Amino acid sequence: MTTGSNTTFLPASVSSISRSQSSSPRKPSESACRTQTLFRAGIYVDVDLPEEVQHQINIVLATPPANAPTLERLASELQRESMELTAAQAGESDWTVLLRETLKGLKSTKLMVALNREWRPDIKPQVHQPPVSRPSVPQKRLRDQTGAQEPENPGSNVASEDPSFDQLARPTDVLGSVGPGTATLPVQPGPMPITPFTLKNPRPDISVGISGQGLATTLQSRQVRNGKYLLNDLQETGELISDPGLTPLNLRFPFFLVEAKSGATGGNLYQAQNQAAVSGASAIEVLKALYQKSEGRRPSNTASPAVGGTMCQLLTFSATTEGPICELWAHFWDEANDSHYMANIDTWRTTCRDKAFDFVSKISTILNWGSATFHNAVVEHLTLFGFDGASTSA
Repeated sequence: MTTGSNTTFLPASVSSISRSQSSSPRKPSESACRTQTLFRAGIYVDVDLPEEVQHQINIVLATPPANAPTLERLASELQRESMELTAAQAGESDWTVLLRETLKGLKSTKLMVALNREWRPDIKPQVHQPPVSRPSVPQKRLRDQTGAQEPENPGSNVASEDPSFDQLARPTDVLGSVGPGTATLPVQPGPMPITPFTLKNPRPDISVGISGQGLATTLQSRQVRNGKYLLNDLQETGELISDPGLTPLNLRFPFFLVEAKSGATGGNLYQAQNQAAVSGASAIEVLKALYQKSEGRRPSNTASPAVGGTMCQLLTFSATTEGPICELWAHFWDEANDSHYMANIDTWRTTCRDKAFDFVSKISTILNWGSATFHNAVVEHLTLFGFDGASTSA
């Protein structure tokens, strides 16, 4: 049975193109994140340690840990709980809580621990974006070359020069004119708009840094001008970001982070490493700002402290975990290559008593280093903001 209808059905390829153009972009894979986005941000994972950075890490790990009874108790608890969580197929949150309790048992009162708090977006490393390509052939010349006619409606000429109008409002232009009895030939579409490469805001499962209140007390004891309010003033004016939290954490200059995953619920170490790479690089960015801005305030008659290179000054640590499997990483900045690097220190499985003890001992040395050497270095640089010429007023 025939009818007078001239209904034309679009080929399947046309409808599929329309669907692909309207669908939202898919989340990039973890491997694409590492090889593309992290690369464009100058962040490299699992690199060899330069000799001077290895020397600095050795100094950190030579810091005396907590006393033996404390280490034995916390390692025993970690090993026992690791066995139970593994048997229970526990999720990420359970493993995070276990590690937080271990850290709380090791840290001094000079340090603060924050759980699952989002960081500010402005401390992330910048991501290099590819240049946006533009059509090299003007539309009028393209019409002359293809023999296409000028549109009858003058107003439509304005709309046709809008790329979004061409791609969305007139999908048939992609394949040419479609109509009754009209043969169509595919026309190659122009380049699709490039989706910017972006880093997600850091949100470490656990962040460890210096207590803001403790730093203020130390600055006051050093008789630093406005020491009680200095960190808050610098943060509010945007001159120096020391608290990384999107909402205040009262945690300043983070130097140790944990990204925890559970293989039982689909997480893995590769994901944790990618997240730790961004968090660790962001922590380095906070330290870079402190060192650069404070050195600019140093009086000309005051010698800079002897430090063995920029890479050694800018050093932070992280732990990535997948259930009972724990990795320890060092994060450092290479000024010569304008890049962030992340290098593995060691790996443990905390269901083994000896491995749990060694892991707890290594974490203890890093926290004690943070309470002493790292804390003192931060204070020395902050005191420079109290000299005349600082932005904060008396």
